[in-house]
Amino acid sequence: MISSRANPRVKLINGLQTRRKVRQKNGLFVLEGDRLIREALACRQALNLLFVSSSASDEAMDLVQQARDLGVSVEEVSDDVMQYCSATETPPGILAVLNQLDLPVPADLHMAVVADHFSTPGNLGTLLRSAAAAGAQVVFLTEGTVDAYNPKVVRGAMGAHFRLPIHSLSAHQIGTRLAGLSIWIAEAGPGIPYSQVNWTGPSAIVIGSEAYGPQPALQKLGKPVAIPLAGGMESLNAAVAGSVILFEIQRQRGLL
Repeated sequence: MISSRANPRVKLINGLQTRRKVRQKNGLFVLEGDRLIREALACRQALNLLFVSSSASDEAMDLVQQARDLGVSVEEVSDDVMQYCSATETPPGILAVLNQLDLPVPADLHMAVVADHFSTPGNLGTLLRSAAAAGAQVVFLTEGTVDAYNPKVVRGAMGAHFRLPIHSLSAHQIGTRLAGLSIWIAEAGPGIPYSQVNWTGPSAIVIGSEAYGPQPALQKLGKPVAIPLAGGMESLNAAVAGSVILFEIQRQRGLL
């Protein structure tokens, strides 16, 4: 059993949970809890390492056996070490280390999402989860957006990372990738009501940060689209706005 926080593997996992630079340098990220680990295994994602403590559930122990059967290195750790490695207040008792994903962008791109300068991990996680559920083919993240492998983003996305290509690019690169698509810019102000847009053709939706909206380099790529609001409200949470539009696209395409 690993009981020391000075253990190299323990120090690495703590670094992956707390520092973007460590995640980028090593090309790794962490999953916590049996639900996300089960999702990873169901999507045939290879686990590099699995930590388990005495507080793990029976369901988690079943995953431990599956991991061992697949040849994954499994380490039993003390509750103190699990607490040190966890990014949650109440550690679930099991976590895994994986390689960061590089899923390819489909050649026949017809539904893309751009998250521009999202600074709140929970918002990005929610948008990724909605994008995957609504059938988006890719999510592009602009420079300045929170790391897709931030532990709060990973928890909020609920397995979207395994099903949805997520790529960080500059605004210019994104414009090139979206060539040939109808590009719509979600705006808090005036714009064509989202339900009046024809989303059945190849389309992209750009969702900007709540504080500043989409950056000018992206705004010039398309037309503004808006969600009509009642009660004098000026705007929606960025992830909620993106989700509303994404499911309208899904509805029009007959996927609901």
